[in-house]
Amino acid sequence: MSKKEFILDQLEVCRNAESWIKPLSIALENLSLEDIMWRQEESSHTIGEIVYHLYFYNERWLKRFKGEIPEEVIESNASTFRGIENFTIKSWLELVNRLDENLANWQKVIMESTEAKLYEQIPNFPVDAEWWRALSNLCTHNVYHIGQIIYIRKAQGSWKIRD
Repeated sequence: MSKKEFILDQLEVCRNAESWIKPLSIALENLSLEDIMWRQEESSHTIGEIVYHLYFYNERWLKRFKGEIPEEVIESNASTFRGIENFTIKSWLELVNRLDENLANWQKVIMESTEAKLYEQIPNFPVDAEWWRALSNLCTHNVYHIGQIIYIRKAQGSWKIRD
């Protein structure tokens, strides 16, 4: 399996293909506004905050992969878990759609890129890192948070077993 096939497989599993994990498309099904804003305890994140965090990093890295310089400065990782106090179902669905479109764009961009591109060093990155390694880590990051979303749903009682 080439690195390109490997990354495409990981992206597909994160986005919408059931494998050992449930993909984001299933993890985010049938959520109410109360579900996405529910917080198990004061120090934990909501599903809405996690989804924004995923959108933020996937979008940021996609821009970087395309050669664009991300404009937004990150104060801290914690600042990427944006509050959703004023969310409506419409704005929630728009965020979910933007994240899905972003993951679809990742799949398209990787499909259209060469295998050699994945072995290139990431420009202007503080350490030596090849693209395929960073993208594999991005997918691992996505899966970690998908697991968090499912855990939160189980804790709140909104997860219906789909085994």
